[in-house]
Amino acid sequence: MKLRIAATVGAFAVGYAVGTATGRRQARQLAQLAGRAGRSVPVTGTANYVGHKATAAARLTLEWMKDVAGTALGWRNGDEAADAIVIDLAEELAQAINGYGHSSGDSASGPGGIGSRREHLSNAAGG
Repeated sequence: MKLRIAATVGAFAVGYAVGTATGRRQARQLAQLAGRAGRSVPVTGTANYVGHKATAAARLTLEWMKDVAGTALGWRNGDEAADAIVIDLAEELAQAINGYGHSSGDSASGPGGIGSRREHLSNAAGG
């Protein structure tokens, strides 16, 4: 009986040792494969594309939230808020088409910033 238990424990020990060595080798192979796949052109291109779309969605959401708050607090009416969104989107589209990036200066006073929207709104109001 003791021999059977010892043989069973020994078999499990050998199986464990062989299995862990094989498991480590396979894990290394999987890590290498994942690294190659992550550096491939289609994957990096897709990741960049998704990143740009997420950034654009976040910017649009931020502008929408600013305009909703501005309208709710009475800083401007809904038409002015819609005009500001259209102006910002048109400026960003023009920058993207012409290959211009965002300025490194203060975003509140740069192209598409709060300052330019306020200037446009005050010019539209006749001031």
